[in-house]
Amino acid sequence: MVTALAVEPGLRHRLEALGIKPGQQLKVLRRGWWSGPIHLRVGMTELMLRRIDAARIQVFSADPGRVAR
Repeated sequence: MVTALAVEPGLRHRLEALGIKPGQQLKVLRRGWWSGPIHLRVGMTELMLRRIDAARIQVFSADPGRVAR
């Protein structure tokens, strides 16, 4: 679950338009190797984010055995 977005206003507006906002469920589908992008699903929307942008999304993991990165 997304808890906060620590990004500049322009990126915040873009992410919220795509459905990434506090309280939304977020699922990581794939991670690009090396420093590649992160493939995410929010609701019915799938998107790719640069790691630097994805790192600014604060999440709470519902699975206590898994660490959110």
